[in-house]
Amino acid sequence: MRREAGFSLIEMLAALAVLAIAGVALMNALTTGLRAATMAEDATLAGLAAENLLSTEIAQSRGAPLRDRSGAYEIAGRAYDWRLEVARTSEPGLTQITLVVENGEGREAARLVTFLRGAP
Repeated sequence: MRREAGFSLIEMLAALAVLAIAGVALMNALTTGLRAATMAEDATLAGLAAENLLSTEIAQSRGAPLRDRSGAYEIAGRAYDWRLEVARTSEPGLTQITLVVENGEGREAARLVTFLRGAP
């Protein structure tokens, strides 16, 4: 009996199974990569918001003592809540300024801490 050229049904099913497994793994990798990119974007925007807010608060104080404040801020279509915390340090004349940015779910997205010379 002469065997004809081509693939048998078993060989085709095995090839399709391998292809399906590879496809699932590829989709999982793409989903993970997209999730990581979104998290990086969120962290970057929250960091930019914190830097903008801290710089603005210090500049607008014009040397006057900073006070605890809070508010809302929007950047790139994302809304954040923020709070500025002013605390004295053990070093005379040195004030710790902390700016915390929270995402819409109330979780901390960014925190900046700096020190200013002068009375709070």
